[in-house]
Amino acid sequence: MTTDEIGTLADHSAELGRLTTKKAQIHYALEHMPRGGTVEDVRRWLHKQGQVVPTSSHARVIVNEWRARNGMTDTGGHALLTPELIAELDKAETPTPDTPEAPAAEPSKPAGAKGFYFVALMSIGVSVDTSWRFFEQRLGITDVVERVVLFSVMEAALVACGWAMRGGVRQNGRPGPARLVAWALTAFAAFAAFSLSGPVAGTARVLLGPVLGLVMLHLALGIEIRAARRHTTTWAHVGREVRERLLSLLGLGDDGRDALARTRDKAALRAAKLSVASRWTPRRKARLRKALHASHVAHDPVQRDRMLRELGVLQHADKLAETTQPAPW
Repeated sequence: MTTDEIGTLADHSAELGRLTTKKAQIHYALEHMPRGGTVEDVRRWLHKQGQVVPTSSHARVIVNEWRARNGMTDTGGHALLTPELIAELDKAETPTPDTPEAPAAEPSKPAGAKGFYFVALMSIGVSVDTSWRFFEQRLGITDVVERVVLFSVMEAALVACGWAMRGGVRQNGRPGPARLVAWALTAFAAFAAFSLSGPVAGTARVLLGPVLGLVMLHLALGIEIRAARRHTTTWAHVGREVRERLLSLLGLGDDGRDALARTRDKAALRAAKLSVASRWTPRRKARLRKALHASHVAHDPVQRDRMLRELGVLQHADKLAETTQPAPW
């Protein structure tokens, strides 16, 4: 699955999580799926987004209603759509004060949760060893009982923060302040590791200790998965925008072209630029021949026309300011 596809799935899951009724979710699926899909296609699409799949008969009625309103033919539905049935369906979908809405189904644990828990438990051993040696060698605490009580505080706090983050995500979709506390404890563990073992060995201790344990707790508790399904944060929007801009800068945007088409288009543009470049450009003729060969303009009329249009724009770029345009008002 590509990065763009993962981002699209997260967008759909976040939007579906804001809809309060199954009818609205099915309408959303019909609006974003390819036209002509069957009722089972709608149910599979919702399941892929992590939603509770409605029954086939329930979904069929809603799909038929939506197709009738949008002037589309039915594809496999056998329920007769009548005004009485639509009214009954709307009544069933509208929550009343006496009929509370059903609670949202808890998302399943991510695959490999037990393995993540096991690795998190193992990483605590590295953190325990670091804390044990730090309290003895740097703080001068030699009493065994006192050392056990003191060094176990950080490890217990990390585990408590993980469970608190899990509870916060279940309630409102946000890990809450426990995440900041957990990373602050990790920063202290890094200080202890660097002070005890130096920058090289200390980095290994902190990465294989509290950092790895915290990441494994995130994965095991499904924090990031539930947060992506229930709430789209500002940082998620920023990250998605940066990713799209980076892909566009590299020429990898999802515009329907394959790798060969992108390569030829870049070569055609490069050939046009080299054609109007000054004669002092290093290896201009050799690079121009190479670009022409890579663009395949000798055998592709469409690509040749594309290159000539680029060349025309570059040759007459200074004429753009002289173009007379009608007043916009």
